[in-house]
Amino acid sequence: MSDRKAQDLLAQANKKAEHKGWFGGHKYEEAGELYEQAANQFKLAKQMREAGEAMSRAADMSLKCNERNDAAQRFISAAKSFKKNYPQEAVQALKRAIALLTENGRFHAAASHQKEVAQLYESDLADLENAMEAYQLAADWYASEDSNALANGCLLKVAAFAAQLEKYERAIDIFERIAEASVDNQLTKWSIKDYFLKAGLCRLATADTIGARKALEHYKDLDMGFVNTRECKLLDNLIADAENEDMQGFTDHVAEFDQMSTLDNWKTTILLRIKHTITANEEDLT
Repeated sequence: MSDRKAQDLLAQANKKAEHKGWFGGHKYEEAGELYEQAANQFKLAKQMREAGEAMSRAADMSLKCNERNDAAQRFISAAKSFKKNYPQEAVQALKRAIALLTENGRFHAAASHQKEVAQLYESDLADLENAMEAYQLAADWYASEDSNALANGCLLKVAAFAAQLEKYERAIDIFERIAEASVDNQLTKWSIKDYFLKAGLCRLATADTIGARKALEHYKDLDMGFVNTRECKLLDNLIADAENEDMQGFTDHVAEFDQMSTLDNWKTTILLRIKHTITANEEDLT
């Protein structure tokens, strides 16, 4: 029943959208309302692609009427219909909404939806490169609105993906900047040890033991409490293992840390890459 009603409304909307009066008059507003009604009926019929497409057409009608805020909201509604099963279409709808939001100076709202785009690239489309850049843009917009906690949350995603894509310098810069900014912040200070560890691991992944050692000493100077953490001890030991090309020591120190603080997938991936660089160095010497 909902499907038939939706199709009827869609046909009416198409007719209104194409209408042209004797004096050039159009019926875009009426068409938009009918497209929106059709979208809602498609939702009831659980035809989510059709719902998203109808709502996108409604947004187009809003644009023809120069109702840009309404158009943005309709594109966002379209994205919600697409989101579960059609992530690429959801991304496109959100991008159109974001363009309208930024045009009107609504950067905080744009950042929230840009973060949504990033999440779709990350989780649904498995596209780390685009996810990374989408999170970066969201971070820039959040920062422009002084929403620093939200900006940093996005930047940490950028750093994580940058490291996974072997863009270590970018990852190091972000982890270290956020760590330094968190030193005097009681709400985020507890996370500093993790940021320093991740930055240090990225440095080791580039086989730069000298830079890693200098960075570790800098971390200790920045945060006096860091020296007493398991993360500092691990980093210290792993740098020494890399310097000495001690594969067994490296393996033992990682296993010891993992018993106390379970390593997540990201750290495990980077540690395996570091291990590979040590192995490669050993082979070069033989």
